[in-house]
Order: sequence, then structure tokens, then C-alpha cells
Amino acid sequence: MKGLYYSEFKVNFDRDEFEMNKGLKGLEERVLSQGLCVSCGACLSLCPYLRSWQGRVVKLHDCGLDEGRCFAYCPKAEIDLERIDHKEINQKYKKIEMGPVKKVLMVRAKGTIWAKKAQSGGVVSALIDFALGKKAIDAAILTQRETDILPGGRIVRNREDILTCAGSSYISGPTLEALHKGLWQGEEKIGVVGLPCQALALTRMRSSSLEKRTPVDKVELVIGLFCTWALEYEQFSTFLKGKLGQSPIHKLEITPPPERLLKVYTNGQLHPLPIDEIRPFIRKGCHVCSDMTAEFSDISAGTVEGIEGWNTVIIRSDRGEALFKEAEEEGIIECQLLPEDHLEHLKEASLLKKERAINNIREREQSRGKSR
Repeated sequence: MKGLYYSEFKVNFDRDEFEMNKGLKGLEERVLSQGLCVSCGACLSLCPYLRSWQGRVVKLHDCGLDEGRCFAYCPKAEIDLERIDHKEINQKYKKIEMGPVKKVLMVRAKGTIWAKKAQSGGVVSALIDFALGKKAIDAAILTQRETDILPGGRIVRNREDILTCAGSSYISGPTLEALHKGLWQGEEKIGVVGLPCQALALTRMRSSSLEKRTPVDKVELVIGLFCTWALEYEQFSTFLKGKLGQSPIHKLEITPPPERLLKVYTNGQLHPLPIDEIRPFIRKGCHVCSDMTAEFSDISAGTVEGIEGWNTVIIRSDRGEALFKEAEEEGIIECQLLPEDHLEHLKEASLLKKERAINNIREREQSRGKSR
């Protein structure tokens, strides 16, 4: 097994084979019909029955398989978070503040190219560019806005490609579909940048006993993005058009507390929107997600609240640490210690998301049990 997100976590799945279909029927009953799909892309381009449309995964036809990759790979399908243990510290998942941590730093990329185009400190873009240049990976899967604000996965192989994917959208898109359907050119080493749900989906892919027909075994590096929630495309897009008309959107940015605004940039104009106005468009699946800091990754990155131009970076695996150290030594990035108050706040926020998710999962399970 490769990488920390496979070797240092033990993921246990519900083994009640008699009560639950683990094919498309089970995925539809447990995830799609419940509104829990987060459109990560893990199930797409695996069979002819599932497609992505307007930011949603839709079923085209029934499938008679009792077990399938669509269910096995889904990050929302039957994972008992109470039994995910970290072997080294022997603690239950809900007690782990931010998953495995080697170092937590405040980091920014050097070079104006990343500062101008990328989000926050530009560290994720710079690290992927560095990994490609050093042949640590031969290609990477990033997220790019395809049309309007709808994101999707793209395979990148050079800096120009990376720059077209820089920035945040705050809308979940089927990034991992690119892993399944991408026209690979024989690359042996692949990097992936994704949300916590997508990092977990990669773990499920690798740990699945089902036949693998995608290059997931070639994934050598996973960089995770901090995520509190993601927005549902159709509703949010309609909301924005009602506020802004048809103006093309160039950039989206969320400011830290106490301001908490979504800044929308269109044709040189700034449109600040209160976060409370967009909360109704948060995906239901995000309410049962317990991972804020992408714990199933080699390196995780987010913003540093209140300190503009810097990323918070969590180094989790030996592979991630080696790449990061080399990038720092070659002047690609610069680092400082994350202020203690910021670190404590990050831990508190991570634990709070776990607590909320586990409570929501329990409530849903109890409600489902009563309705049987």
C-alpha cells in the first residue's frame, strides 16, 4: 500500500451483506435518494448508468449488480466513523483533532506568478508544479471551472495547465471522474488535489477488493484542501444570477471572521455577499462530513485566517514531508511557524466539524431505524 492515507488508517465498512445492496441500488437508496451525494466524481465513468449533470450525479438506468465500484468508492456509503482508528496514537476517529500530523506551518509560495493567480499563498499550485518538475509525479488531477462556476476535473502536465486551475470555487465538482476517464499517456505517477471527501474516496478505491479498471494504484501524491462545506451548483448559480445578472464571474473568495463575506469578482467589480445568504445552498452531504482538513492526504492546505497571502499547511506523510522539504530548500516556498492561537482555533474547528457530523449521522440512522 502506498501513502499515509492507505497505510496508517484502518477503515471499516458495514458488513451487513444480507440487508443492504452494495451496487447501484444501494448507492441510490443510501446516498443519491437521500441527497447525500457531494459530486466528488468517484463513481463516474465506471459504468454506463451514472452521469454528471449540472453538478449532480444522475442515474440513467437500473443495475442488477449486488456489489459495484460505484458503491465501494463512494465516500458517503456506509463508513462507520466511530471505528476509524489511527494506529499510532490508538484513538477513536472522533477524538483525533486533525488526523495524522507531522508538522503544521504557515507557508506561502515564492514568485509573483503564484501570488497573482493562485488562492491565498499559492502553495498547492506551487507544490504541484514543483512535483511535476522533479518527476515526483508525471501528471496531476486538479479542479477547473468548466463553464460558468461549475467545476470539473482536469489532467495537468505543465505550469500553464496548473494556472488555468488556480483559485477556489466553493462548489463541489466531479474532479475524480478525470481519474477514471482521462486519456492517460502512460504516466506511472499521478498527483491529485481534492477536497476531504475526494481524498477519502481515493482511500476507498485503493482499499476496495473489487477489480480496479482505473490508474488509482498510480496515485503517488494527494494534496487535500481544507473544507467546511461546499455548495450545490444549480441553486447557487440561480441565486448568483438573481443577484448579479449574467456578468461572468472571475473569482470567488470567502473572508475570515468576523467579516465572513463571499466576495464575487465580475468584470472588475466586487460584489460582497453575506455568508448567511448562501448557507441554504450547502450540500446535505456536507452535514455528515467529519473531515475539515483532508486527513486522508499527504499534505493538507487551507487559508490562514486574518493573515493575507499565507496558507496553513499540515504535513502528514513521509512522502509529503520529503517533497515539502525539498521545495523549501530550493526556494519554491517559505515557511513560518503557525501562531499558537491559530493552531488552537484550527484544532477546535476540526473537532467541532467531527462532533456535528457524528451527531448528524446518528440522528439520520435513528430516524431511518424508526421508519423501518
